[in-house]
Amino acid sequence: MALYCENCMKLVDGPSCRTCRNRKLRPVEPGDFCLVAEVHYMQAEMLKELYADNDIPCTERSVLGAGITVNLGVNVGLTRLYVPYDRLEFAKELYDVYFNGATETPSEPRELLIGCVYRHFKGGLYRVEDVAKHSETLEEYVVYRKLYGDRSLWIRPKAMFLSPVDREKYPDAMQEYRFEPVADEPAGTPE
Repeated sequence: MALYCENCMKLVDGPSCRTCRNRKLRPVEPGDFCLVAEVHYMQAEMLKELYADNDIPCTERSVLGAGITVNLGVNVGLTRLYVPYDRLEFAKELYDVYFNGATETPSEPRELLIGCVYRHFKGGLYRVEDVAKHSETLEEYVVYRKLYGDRSLWIRPKAMFLSPVDREKYPDAMQEYRFEPVADEPAGTPE
C-alpha cells in the first residue's frame, strides 16, 4: 500500500519520499490532495477546466515558485496539479485521454461495454450506463451519461452509437467510430 508524503502531496512506495526524503509518511486518506500531473502552464489551464467539468477539485503549485514565474512569464514554468486521492484514478484517466491520446482499439464485431467511458468523435466523454429497449419496436438504445457539464443522461439507438463516423459529413474526424472506448477504464460488462 502506498503511503502519503504531506510535504510533496504525493503517494510514496517505500520508507521515505524520494523527492524530499521525508520519513514521516502516513496512510493516504480519501480527501488528501495528491499529485496528478506536472505540466506547462497552458496544459495546466486545460486540465483545470477539464477537472472542473468533471467535478474534480483541483489545486496547483508552481514548480519554480510564484516570484520566478512572474519574472520569467507563466509559459516558461511548470505547474503541479493536485486532486483528492479518491478522484486520483479518474483524473489520471482524463489526463491520459486528452494528453496522451489513449484509446482502445475496438474489436470486430464491436461490443458495447456497460460502465465503460467512451469518447465521442467531437471530443466529449460519456459513461455507458445501460441498454434499454423501446417498448413498441424492441429496438435497443444505449443509455449514457455526460462526464462534463450537467452530467445529464442521454439515449441513442445502439446501432447508431456503435456506427462509424460519417466521413462525407465529417471528413476531418480523428476517430473511426462515432463513440470509441477510452483505454484503462474498467472493462465493464459486454452487451
